[in-house]
Amino acid sequence: MSHPYDMGEKKKASILGPTLKFKGELTANEDLVIQGQVEGSIKHTSNLTVGEEGKLKANVEADHIAIEGSVRGDVQGKTSVVVKESADVDGNIYSPTVTLREGATFNGRIDMSGKPVSKEDSPAKSGKASKDAVAKNDDQATNADADKKRSAGAA
Repeated sequence: MSHPYDMGEKKKASILGPTLKFKGELTANEDLVIQGQVEGSIKHTSNLTVGEEGKLKANVEADHIAIEGSVRGDVQGKTSVVVKESADVDGNIYSPTVTLREGATFNGRIDMSGKPVSKEDSPAKSGKASKDAVAKNDDQATNADADKKRSAGAA
């Protein structure tokens, strides 16, 4: 793994250092490396890296997202999301391309359809989808048991 501050001569990035603490809505149009603490939301149009020392309690939107640190919130990558070995993510990931590296900690769901679920429709928020899925599975199991009984009675 390369040092997150070493972006090479061609690639320049803004860096929020490890002692920085930020609350609110963070927006940027240039590559960004976060090593500090951010609470709120991040809306970004370029490459975003959450460094190993980075700790986010935020919903994150960016083009390409690489996570090496801690994220508590939903992550939406327009192009890709990479959850690296040292990462700890607790939230949903929405992106057409998602990579989870071995050793990473992830708790949430991944949606690669490219369209994020609204907060009202999210199974984690309402519990409705999961209850509906359980009811549907119960109905299917009941129908399968009835089919078995009919088959056994006909024999």
